[in-house]
Amino acid sequence: MSSTSLTEFCLETLSQEIALQRVAGLEEIATVKLLNGKDGGGIEVYKGDQGGKIDKVTLVDLKFGDGAPIPHHDHALSTGAEIFQILPDLSYKLPIWGINTVIMKDGAYHFDTDFTFGFDLVTDYEFTMKYLDPFNEVYKKFWGHKDFKRVFLDETTTWVRTYISPVFIMVKTRVEHRATVHELCAEFIKCWLTMCREAQQKDDAYKQQQLARIKSQYAGMQKTDRMGKVILDIYGKETFAKFFKAML
Repeated sequence: MSSTSLTEFCLETLSQEIALQRVAGLEEIATVKLLNGKDGGGIEVYKGDQGGKIDKVTLVDLKFGDGAPIPHHDHALSTGAEIFQILPDLSYKLPIWGINTVIMKDGAYHFDTDFTFGFDLVTDYEFTMKYLDPFNEVYKKFWGHKDFKRVFLDETTTWVRTYISPVFIMVKTRVEHRATVHELCAEFIKCWLTMCREAQQKDDAYKQQQLARIKSQYAGMQKTDRMGKVILDIYGKETFAKFFKAML
């Protein structure tokens, strides 16, 4: 089992290609507290260069103390959650990439990962076939990997199904298979970097168009995301608001 956390692995992998610098002045989210006053983990934000194509990279490592019941996982206890997200400068035709995990007290490890697009893939056949179609073999490899148990789409919320991409993956595994999860992350980051290198900057109107779509998605997530409701109950409204601000 890998001793490196998921967020550390993703940061190290991305940093091999793009210089990243931690954003100063965010001490209020570097360590967060649960409503009961106990350590709740923390959030880190980084900036990248690559011609300014990265707006921010966010690492979230949350701790739930002795365990918090997760309703959508049969009320089993979770000890924490992880999020890694790359948010590009949306004046470029680039998706967000992110992965979310839920770590269970019994060793189960749930995660989902996807590219989130601020533009419509249906109207962009060329982009879809250039980047996502070649990635399909990687998608199928991990979707059916022996270390993963596939979670079907009917177990997601209706809102999630409005915006997931053709390479959305949602599975259940165990902490013993974290190395396989890291391998999957490396492939998604590799694909994202290919898109990043070739992306050309567009105008501010394009940026605002993408931003409006992403903000609408996140607004819906705040209302319907099942894990978001758990985090709200554990951390309270103030920390919950800081969490979403760090993401977008």
